[in-house]
Formats: sequence, structure tokens, C-alpha cells
Amino acid sequence: MRTKHLLISLLMAASFVACLPGPETPHALPTRTPVPTRAPVPPPAPTSTPMFETRAENYYEDPVGSLRVLFDVRNANDYPVERVRAIVVLRDEEGKIIASQTAYARLDLLAAGETASVMVVFFLAEPDFAIHEIHVDARKADYMVELLHPTLQIVDPSGRAGEWVPYEVLGTVHNAGDLDAESVTLAVTCYDAQNRIVAVGTGRAEDRAIQAGGSSQFLVSLGALAGDVDVCRVQVEGLISRER
Repeated sequence: MRTKHLLISLLMAASFVACLPGPETPHALPTRTPVPTRAPVPPPAPTSTPMFETRAENYYEDPVGSLRVLFDVRNANDYPVERVRAIVVLRDEEGKIIASQTAYARLDLLAAGETASVMVVFFLAEPDFAIHEIHVDARKADYMVELLHPTLQIVDPSGRAGEWVPYEVLGTVHNAGDLDAESVTLAVTCYDAQNRIVAVGTGRAEDRAIQAGGSSQFLVSLGALAGDVDVCRVQVEGLISRER
């Protein structure tokens, strides 16, 4: 009897073992395509600082007691620049800054090699300074190039002593292109025999808009002079007319 019970127990144990799950077969991990390491990107090359030359410097006290510093700025780059700004710093004998003022060139755009005048004014007081410094900056032209008229010309400029002002410069603006011009303005710079700037001024043509092939006269009055006028330079700017 015991033998029978033992046999039954062995059969039940074998059946239970057969129902147990077998050992799991390990799954292979999915293979990944190796991602190449990206080479470090070099930093962008620094933008070169525009280069300028200053010349024909002069300064004087005007009739109301302000100090005026006059000079030309030449674009020494091989590309046009716009928004030319000059900062004049005045220092005492110990090198300490006692005053500074900022002004923009009389032209909105300077072509490569072109020159424009700047007048910086220290209002209502002439500081007691020992040395001065001129710092010039601008940006490479990208905006004004598309707006300014490319073929405005100055014809027969001349100068004379004015009846109500110290000096006047007059002449004609000619539109030599096939596009109409508007907002035509003049920039006048006068020099003495030593090539120092003695006056700067701005004015407008009689006709603010000049049609293609047309002309307009101008007269620019200069209210203050730092010396005797020997020669004057007249420059013109205008916008391409939007009514085309």
C-alpha cells in the first residue's frame, strides 16, 4: 500500500515540475548605429573694425562761447559705411577726462575713400583742456545704399561773402540719372589756405524733388567762420523717389 502511495506522489511531483516554466532565453539587445562625434564648430571670425582717418582739424570759440571742433573723416575701407559717428574727448594735463561730445558726419553714407566733415560742439563753455582725442565708428553700409540716389551731381559751385551771414556757397544740383530724386540736401565744408576747416554747413536745394535729367539751384549760408575761406567742398545726397 505504501508503495502505491509513494508512486502516486512521485507521479504528481513529476507533473508539477513539468508545468514549471523553463529558463528564459536571453533576448539580444537591439544594435545601435554608432553616432559619429561632431567636430567642434570654430567660433565665427571677428568682424574687422572699420578704419578711418581724420584730417584738417581745427577748433575755435564761436560768438556765443561754445567750443567747436571741426575735422574731416575719411573712410579708409574698401567698402561703404553709414552712420559715421565721432566722439571728441577732452583731457586735462594729467590725462583725466573733463568733457566729451558726439556728432555724426554730414553725409549719411561714405563710399570707400570718401570724406565728410564733422562738427562737434561743446555748448556754452570752452573747457580748459590740454589734449583732445577723436574716436570714430560706423557700420558697414547695408541700408542707405538702397535708398540714396546714385547720380546727383554738383555743377558750378562758388562762394561769396553774404549780406546777412559771413559766407554763402551757391550752385546747382543736377540729376544725371534716370530715376527721380527727393529730399535733396547739401553738405558744405570750407577750408583756409593751410587746409584747416573753417566752416561747415548744410542746406537744401530749392526743389526738394528733382526729376531725372533735371536740375535745381541751391544756396547754403554759413553763420560762423574760424578763419579766411580759401576753398569750399560741396557734397550732395538725396533719396530715390518712391513715386516711380
